[in-house]
Amino acid sequence: MKKLTAVLMILLGVAVLAQNEKVVENAPKNYLKALKSDNEGAMESAIFHSVKFKLFYPEEDTEALSNELGQIAKEGKTKAIRYKAYLASQFMNDAELLEKIEQRDYKDANVFFKQLADELHNDMLVER
Repeated sequence: MKKLTAVLMILLGVAVLAQNEKVVENAPKNYLKALKSDNEGAMESAIFHSVKFKLFYPEEDTEALSNELGQIAKEGKTKAIRYKAYLASQFMNDAELLEKIEQRDYKDANVFFKQLADELHNDMLVER
């Protein structure tokens, strides 16, 4: 009985890990779809979650996301979306800058973007 329980726990752990890997693999594609949406709320949420994703998974390929954020920063519908996309693209394209942001579960997008803006401001004032 103990062996069966141990085997089931191992299988469950492997299944959860595989599912987690699939979620991580699909996240950039899902964020990219949301960034291309006409829904401003979906776009702003995707900008927020794209940076958070890069913060926790810096080794993942986010080039398409970075490119889209650059486009949104130039051509986004509103000033707020363009500004948030600009901030996000700065951090996604600069590993040293991204490392300055604490890895934690940010809930409030506005607080998060304020932190990004403050950090970018400080970085620009201080020579690296």
